[in-house]
Amino acid sequence: MQKFPPALPLLAALALGACTGEFVEASASDGDSSSTSASTTATSSTTEATTTATTADPSVSGSGTDSATSDSTSSESESASAGTESTTTTATTGDTEPTTGATEPTTGEPTTTTTTGDTDTDASGTTGGDGLWDTPNLWYSVDTSIMYIEIDPMDGSVVTLVHNELAPDAPLWNGQNGLTMLEDGSLLGSRESAQGTQIFHVPDPPTTPNTPADAVYLGLVPNDMQNQKPIRVEALYTDCDGRIYLMDTGADVSSAEGNRLLRFTNDYLSGDLAFEVITDLENASVGDIDDMSPGIDGDELTDGVGFAMDSAELWQIDYTTGTGMTLANTDGTWGIHALGGPLFNDMMPRLYILSAGDANTGAELMEVNIMDYSNSAPLVEGPDLDLNNGYNGWSGLAGPLTECMTTIPQ
Repeated sequence: MQKFPPALPLLAALALGACTGEFVEASASDGDSSSTSASTTATSSTTEATTTATTADPSVSGSGTDSATSDSTSSESESASAGTESTTTTATTGDTEPTTGATEPTTGEPTTTTTTGDTDTDASGTTGGDGLWDTPNLWYSVDTSIMYIEIDPMDGSVVTLVHNELAPDAPLWNGQNGLTMLEDGSLLGSRESAQGTQIFHVPDPPTTPNTPADAVYLGLVPNDMQNQKPIRVEALYTDCDGRIYLMDTGADVSSAEGNRLLRFTNDYLSGDLAFEVITDLENASVGDIDDMSPGIDGDELTDGVGFAMDSAELWQIDYTTGTGMTLANTDGTWGIHALGGPLFNDMMPRLYILSAGDANTGAELMEVNIMDYSNSAPLVEGPDLDLNNGYNGWSGLAGPLTECMTTIPQ
């Protein structure tokens, strides 16, 4: 939901354009997504990938779309040349106060039940970690770019930001990007537009410059009712048991009407995107959620009660009931993620938010003080992606989880 105080005109404009991709005018497209019962299950309709969308320069958008709320075209670009450009940014600001200490969610493949530890073998025979699950790091992705942010385990400050090309095996639409990390350190992404929501997987996210992030297109999130407009998913979320959730934006991208929390039920990495409805948020006391994060309870991370962003507003939300409360108006916009205490030397969990940036500045990462929910000065600024339309921070924020016990019903 796009709500802003008078003192934040820029964020207000960004909010209206959160899922439209328009800087000057923001018009939310209407949809007729209706709520269903928690037992509703969708059948998957996977779209074949026939073309490859890559770009030789990740700082240049290849999008041919005018607006994410109209019929978006794919973000098609020329195939990447050997000289793929990447950038590395070293943070120059810091000075944030750690907040609490945590033990937290670990998650894995959808075939897994409950996982524990950073490198345990899950039910599908894979081992978690890959270096990314065991260290503090954050990710966001916009258009044909993906950004890796290394976090210092000493104090939660930013060590460096690495910008690489996102190289999917099928064209991805121009639109808001959801992102969540799986237990093996891979990333699951969503890309929404008026045409629906694409799901993709980055098996081996790169942490070094000049390394394209190969992505596998998994398909479209299917409709679950007749005559329903395409489902538009604004955010992805992983719980303590490794289950993956999707935030259905409902009737439009600027209100909570028709919002639902969905959960994949089958092997989504094989393209089976069937889901069930966990919570009907249409009449819930929360905003139009743009990104979801684990919560922090003392020094523990929680998955049933978490944090969420609705434009600049930071929310606490109970994902099973849809109840919540506004905690603060921040300098962030859409992205949010909590990192567990075991990732840091002082065992204190930390909460981070991401701003949208504007036509001349990249997205900015900030830390939120859990005691009063104020945010720090920017820890690092991402690249200006020179987009034809959209925002430099048009993405959710993803990172690893630490061990925790789920409180979300099976």
